[in-house]
Amino acid sequence: MNCPALTIREAELDGRCLLALDGEVIDPPQGSELYEAICRVVKRRAKAVEVDLSSVELFGSAGINALLRARHEAEIVGCAVTVVAASQIVRRVLEITSLTELLGLD
Repeated sequence: MNCPALTIREAELDGRCLLALDGEVIDPPQGSELYEAICRVVKRRAKAVEVDLSSVELFGSAGINALLRARHEAEIVGCAVTVVAASQIVRRVLEITSLTELLGLD
């Protein structure tokens, strides 16, 4: 099975890290990539992780689970994880699941 590519770019500034995703987060491999990217940054003692999903074309339960699991683990060590931008499809998924407020999108 061939999974669509997911690219994650990272930028850090003043203890905050921006993770910008490009591609799809619909299958477990991409969900794991997202989860691991957030956890990696949190382990480096980031104060906050901002996730930019504005270039994500498809977003499903694997992406939702990755965000929520990583957010929970980050909270334990005092790191905030928020979604700072989302494509129309991602925004709709987060609205349907009532997660926009929890993830800081609104």
